[in-house]
Amino acid sequence: MKNKKRIHFIDEIRGLMIIAVVICHFFYSLDVIFQVGPFIGVYDSMLSWQPIVPGAFILISGVSFQLSRNNVKRGFKLLIVSAVITVATLIILPSATIWFGIIHFLAVMNIIFGLLKKQINKNPAAAGIIIFAFLFVLTFNVHMGYLGIEGIWSYKLPDVLYTTDFTAPLGFYTENFRSADYSPLLPWTFLFLIGTILGRYTEKIPESLAKMHIRPLAFVGRHTLIIYLLHQPIIIGVLTLVYGRR
Repeated sequence: MKNKKRIHFIDEIRGLMIIAVVICHFFYSLDVIFQVGPFIGVYDSMLSWQPIVPGAFILISGVSFQLSRNNVKRGFKLLIVSAVITVATLIILPSATIWFGIIHFLAVMNIIFGLLKKQINKNPAAAGIIIFAFLFVLTFNVHMGYLGIEGIWSYKLPDVLYTTDFTAPLGFYTENFRSADYSPLLPWTFLFLIGTILGRYTEKIPESLAKMHIRPLAFVGRHTLIIYLLHQPIIIGVLTLVYGRR
């Protein structure tokens, strides 16, 4: 995407989300990994609103993918990066291994969307948003063992779906599964697809949103991958110096 066509508001939103991710992982490290007294329980108190951060990031990523070329090539590069992330966290910090995080998810989505972009874009926009929003809500609680919304309508899924962790990328896993960063295909694929629909209409975005508003935030948004890769090692390194190795 040429710079003159770049929608800086998208960069700014992405930048805001990666900052939120860094803050979230900072408190996760203080609470769960290093168990620093005053911060114990802080991460748990964040769980109710925490899905907003990856959700917004995934939605805006869907918009961005619609504007990008070579999605498949980028997807395979991210697949390699995500594999390195898993191996590195498994070796360096086994208690906080990342098995299928946001980078793993975006790698798979890049490949799928890149291969099926023409077919996906044939779906009517309004109908697509309604259908994908419905499927997102329907599958949001598959990790809890059911479809739907508890208290309104729910359907318990077969226990056999939760007998192995090999299906964790889909959203089905055993009670022993842990991942320091986790973004399964269900339900997030549907939110991503909503983003790709919205991305079809970026040429209609108001000029006030297309221009840059906060240069540092836009800069951060253009470098989310490198920030994601570096922030956790930096956080762990600093906290190790302060509180000792865990």
